[in-house]
Amino acid sequence: MNPIEFPQYAGVRCLMMPYVQGEPDSVPDAYAAYRDIVSTVFLQRGAIGFLTIDESLAIAGTPHRGARARHGRALHTEAGILRGVYGWGGGPPSWGGRHAVTLDRDVRILIASNVDATCAVWDAEHEDTSDDGDLGHVADAYPYSDARVLKAGEVREIGILTPHESLPVKRTVHRQFLRIVGAGVHGREDYFTKNPRMGV
Repeated sequence: MNPIEFPQYAGVRCLMMPYVQGEPDSVPDAYAAYRDIVSTVFLQRGAIGFLTIDESLAIAGTPHRGARARHGRALHTEAGILRGVYGWGGGPPSWGGRHAVTLDRDVRILIASNVDATCAVWDAEHEDTSDDGDLGHVADAYPYSDARVLKAGEVREIGILTPHESLPVKRTVHRQFLRIVGAGVHGREDYFTKNPRMGV
């Protein structure tokens, strides 16, 4: 895909909001600045997708999206595996938990950000991922020399088990992150952003 140009920073945020891929009119007015991107960046035009936009201040020396990292590096897969099922959320295995949201194994994802060198992607799949997708405990298996480090505006397609990492920013900056998750998502978490244009 061609590089995208992010709109002017406005501090907007939506998380896993359902919309129709390739259809800008399915995106609420609060995110209208992203309609041009939505019209050209998609996995399957006309299929339901899930849009995440995260515009926030990234502090020098820390990763923008690294809050869940437990082992020093924000290295992860998009889905965790719990009792043989891919997904997100739910209680830990010791509680007999299960994912609140499950994903089909073939779900594809697009990611991009507006800042150079803030996301690394490895051309691999990590099948035995943790229940929450955190891979920091096996970080030695994923040296930066083997990674593709994304440029500003570069759109990258990954799978739910593709190792990728939010990298520390070199200077404090307003970072914009875009993620589109394709069809094959089942269930929802309370934090998912509702889309009044779709009644969900």
